[in-house]
Order: sequence, then structure tokens, then C-alpha cells
Amino acid sequence: MERHIKLDAMLPDFASFFYVIELPSQKYRFMGRHQANVSGYSNEEFMECGIELFLSRIHPEDAPILLNEIYPSYAQILADFSAPQRTELQLQYNYRFKRKGSVYLNLMEQVYVLELDDAGGPALMLGNVIELDGKSVLPVRFVCKRINEFGCPEILYSKTFASGFDQMDTLTGRELEILCKLAHGNSSKEIGELLSISRHTVDTHRRNLLRKMECKSVVELVRVAFNNGLL
Repeated sequence: MERHIKLDAMLPDFASFFYVIELPSQKYRFMGRHQANVSGYSNEEFMECGIELFLSRIHPEDAPILLNEIYPSYAQILADFSAPQRTELQLQYNYRFKRKGSVYLNLMEQVYVLELDDAGGPALMLGNVIELDGKSVLPVRFVCKRINEFGCPEILYSKTFASGFDQMDTLTGRELEILCKLAHGNSSKEIGELLSISRHTVDTHRRNLLRKMECKSVVELVRVAFNNGLL
């Protein structure tokens, strides 16, 4: 945990922060210094109230999706992996959060298992919260990834729960994989080698991604994907 505290201290002044939560008590063990800039609440308020404060500020349309769909799905995915493998999984989802005395913000959260208990279950969770651009209503998306032996994330599961972005809802698992690698700056040749497919196949997926997401360049593609919680 100390490494992530140091990392949080190095973050520039923008809308992103780390936190560490203890699952058995539902209490935060650490809250990043930029948290107050995002939520409007002090770190002391969050540390005292625990996850109940967080859940109380989620948009009423998004809260049931987190509680009844995303969290149970993640628990099932964790159960499908051995204890050592659980620390390789990344949960990612987005939601609307009501800032203190203000409007709703679009936030994206990435969650990792930081420590396991004696039974191999998650005891400490590390989260990274990022404020997304724009005030439009975004689709709630749940993505679970696993970091492979090469340090690259592989998408295990992806689901959209509510969206007006019909074209984005049709993205395949392979397209999401390629989208993630494009965002990491990989070329078509490099992606082909990583996924054991031809460069021609990668380029076909790139064209499909640009068409489905109505973008004209990879730069725009990555920006739109990030703002819609796909990355």
C-alpha cells in the first residue's frame, strides 16, 4: 500500500485519486489527496463514514446496477480464479456521482485486489477514480480484465447496462482487446504479434472500430473510448 500512497503523492493536480478500502469493515484505509477536488467531501468525512457515503451519492439509476449487477458479477469472476490469480484481475466501471452541493459527475473506477485474507478472499482493495470529460449521460459499462504474463490487460468480460450508444454496444471482445492495445500505443504489427493474428486482421478490426464509434482517427477513437468508460 505504501507504494500506491507514494504514487498518489506524485499525481499532478487533476481529477484522479487512489483509495484503499478494507472489505470486512467497509472502511477506507487510505484516501488520495485529490479526492476532495472530485467529490467535494473531505477525506476525513469519507474515512469516518466509509462506503455508505459513497453509495449514497451514486445516481439512483446507476446505484442498482453497481449493487445488483456489477459487484455480484465481479465476485463470481473472482470465485472462478485461484487465490494467487485474483490479484491479477482488474475491475473497471463508470457511474454518475453527485458532488457535494453540486451536479453529477461522470466517474470511472478501476479496482484491484491488493491483499488476500487467510482464506484467499479479497481483504484490501485498491481503487483508482478518474473524472471523465463531459456532462452527458454515459452508458454504464463493466469490464473485467486480467493482466497476463506480458503485463498486458486481457478482457475477460464486458457488459453495457444502459446506453444510448447503440453502435458501441456491438463492440466484440476482440475489438475491445485491440482498442485497449491501440490506447497503449501499439501498432497493428505489434498487436498482431501479441494476439497471434495477422496485421490484416488487426487493420480490419481498426476500421470496424472507427466505423462503429464514428471516429476519423485512432486519437479520436481513444478519446471517445475513454470518455465512455471503455478504457
